[in-house]
Amino acid sequence: MMRSEQDNEAFVWIWLPCETRPVIAGKLESDNGKVHFNYGKSYLERIHDSKPAIAIYEPELPLKPGILPLLEGLSMPGCIRDAAPDAWGRRVIINKKLGLKGAGTDTALLDELTYLLESGSDRIGALDFQRSPTEYVPRAFNNASLGLFCIKVRNAP
Repeated sequence: MMRSEQDNEAFVWIWLPCETRPVIAGKLESDNGKVHFNYGKSYLERIHDSKPAIAIYEPELPLKPGILPLLEGLSMPGCIRDAAPDAWGRRVIINKKLGLKGAGTDTALLDELTYLLESGSDRIGALDFQRSPTEYVPRAFNNASLGLFCIKVRNAP
């Protein structure tokens, strides 16, 4: 797997219910092929300050300090992996970073943190992944408009 030196950690930002801005929830660290999660001190302190804080997924990542153990058989928390790009999204990222194309492209070419950090911020769900624990910078891409596609489909014979 390919990884740049800066991609051995990623910061998890979360949109809490009824909030319009994300807050830093914790940090992911890659170590020998495993990705571990640790809630940030400021996120855990929100509970004591009467501010909202929720577990990302209580059965797997309960709200407690320290590096949380991985469930048996997993190389990263499953709830974090669920927020990562699917196979098609991974091939898009591989094409963008390495110039490789095609359905046969091996999605194991890049590591999990790279996929999380290279994915767009305009995702489904409440999580995003950043290189900074202090500054949230949404990653937006120039996506193709579906307008032309819809017109062509409607007028197709």
